[in-house]
Amino acid sequence: MTRNWIGGRQLALVAAGLAIVLMVFWVAFELTLNAAVRDAEEQAQRRLALFDRTLEAIIERFHYLPVAISQARETRMVLESVGDNGAVEAANGFLSQINETAGASEIFLMDNSGAVVAASNWWTLTSLVGTNYSFRPYFADAMARGRAEFYAFGMSTRVPGLFLSQRVEGPDGPLGVAVIKINLGEIEANWWRSGELIGIVDLNNVVILSTRPDWRYRPLQTIPLTQFAAIVGQQRYGENGVENRGIIIDRWQSRGAEFALLSGSDPETSGYFVLEELRLPKHAWRILSFSPLTPLYGSAVTMATAAALGCAAILLIIVLLEQRRRLVAQRLADHNQLEMRVAERTEDLHTTNEQLRAEIAERVRAEKAEHDAREHLVQAAKLASLGQALAGVAHEVSQPVAALTTHLASARLLDQRRGGSEIGPVLAAMDKVVERLATLTGHLKTFARKQTREPMQADIGTAIANALELTDHRLRQVGVDIEYRRPRPAIAVMANPVHLEQVLINLIANAADAMQQTPMRILSIGVTQRSGAIEIAIADTGTGIAPEEISNLFDPFFTTKPTGKGLGLGLAISFGLVRDSGGTIDVQSRPGQGSTFTISLSQAASAAARASA
Repeated sequence: MTRNWIGGRQLALVAAGLAIVLMVFWVAFELTLNAAVRDAEEQAQRRLALFDRTLEAIIERFHYLPVAISQARETRMVLESVGDNGAVEAANGFLSQINETAGASEIFLMDNSGAVVAASNWWTLTSLVGTNYSFRPYFADAMARGRAEFYAFGMSTRVPGLFLSQRVEGPDGPLGVAVIKINLGEIEANWWRSGELIGIVDLNNVVILSTRPDWRYRPLQTIPLTQFAAIVGQQRYGENGVENRGIIIDRWQSRGAEFALLSGSDPETSGYFVLEELRLPKHAWRILSFSPLTPLYGSAVTMATAAALGCAAILLIIVLLEQRRRLVAQRLADHNQLEMRVAERTEDLHTTNEQLRAEIAERVRAEKAEHDAREHLVQAAKLASLGQALAGVAHEVSQPVAALTTHLASARLLDQRRGGSEIGPVLAAMDKVVERLATLTGHLKTFARKQTREPMQADIGTAIANALELTDHRLRQVGVDIEYRRPRPAIAVMANPVHLEQVLINLIANAADAMQQTPMRILSIGVTQRSGAIEIAIADTGTGIAPEEISNLFDPFFTTKPTGKGLGLGLAISFGLVRDSGGTIDVQSRPGQGSTFTISLSQAASAAARASA
């Protein structure tokens, strides 16, 4: 009795296991197939969107041609001068020359009766000149609405194409129609090379372009005879017309997608397919993509079989684990205890290694910082020596400039005594140059003079003018446009004039460097008054500063310039000079749009009193 019960329990477990395996197979098959269908749909949508863009790009290349041809002088002459052989020859040559550049299939002109009076292929055996295409919809629609678009088989050239037509307006009404024909064989060849099963269907549900030549001029599904007779009358599908044999036997919705059953002698075009469709309302067309369903079924069966085998393996493993649970549990306990000890030892070693790495990295950083600081100090000393040399040069130059000023005054006086001559304007120009040179040397000597820490007042207009004067060469070299209006009346702030000029020179030079690689270079300087404080805003249209770099911008030796282009001391020094004057300096920046540095200083008491009075 006990043996029978054990045997029945084992059979029940085996049956339950088989049921679970079959259930896993079915679920995995459904999930895999649905995912494969969705993936095939998404890929088909992307491909159709790409094909649509390619098609539109080819057509858009020629959209301007009908309008341009309809407005050309040769077009109007040949349509206004009926029977004028000279006008016909000129129009034929004009259309041939245009088509050599444009690369259309044909370009031709039709008079208001539909007869072709000039064509780009007038010299060929398949010339369109003299034929009448008034029965074509692109002629009637263009005459009625101004322009039209029509895909059809060429009656003379035996080559299909897309016809774009434009009405030619005359003083007393329409003169005719300008037409270009685009051969879409290029896009059809590209599709064929992609290996896809694709077709374009027109408004009559007839395939006009396809990667399968045997599909061309066949309907998707068989057309009723009443509708078929109307299609034949349009003569848009050549002499043979439409082969009224449907490509699709049946189509239906399932699994959130559309499927189609195709009939054909070729295995590639017969069987079940996932159908994806993209509408082209501009042309009243549809692009259809057919993805074979057989590979999707095969992959789904493979995945389901793998899942079922995995499930069976898991069930067998569970049975084995259950039988050896106690032994394995003991071994696992011993193993876990050993692993815990190893993990603790490993963690200690890992902590020690991390500490050593951190110490090594810190030492490397300290050595690099020491090396960088030493190099920066050497460079700063070089710049200080250069500044002293520049002050000496300014002092030495000032004496010859003074002497030159005296000689120019003597020459001007001598010229006046002699009654004036052509040298007068030359002396005046030289006087301006000498005056500019004296001003520059004066700025340099003032800038190099050692300053005291006593409270001082600085005129903002003068400080900005001097700073622009000293940086004028750099601004001109970069090609910077300046937007600045000197404040009237004058505004004074509590600051050392030389220090203020030094800060402004540094900010203007940095703005010029930031705008060196940008197409638009504009330096804006604005002065505003806010509650007893004066704000000077210097804005540029440079590359901007990254948000993570702004917090370190005023730190010594921090720079965003390339190596060798800056020390990182200018903004740190400027920050200290503004702070010593009791003011603040702030920056706002947007990467790619520019930066704005704002200096805020206290307004001088005397100037504030005059402003309030």
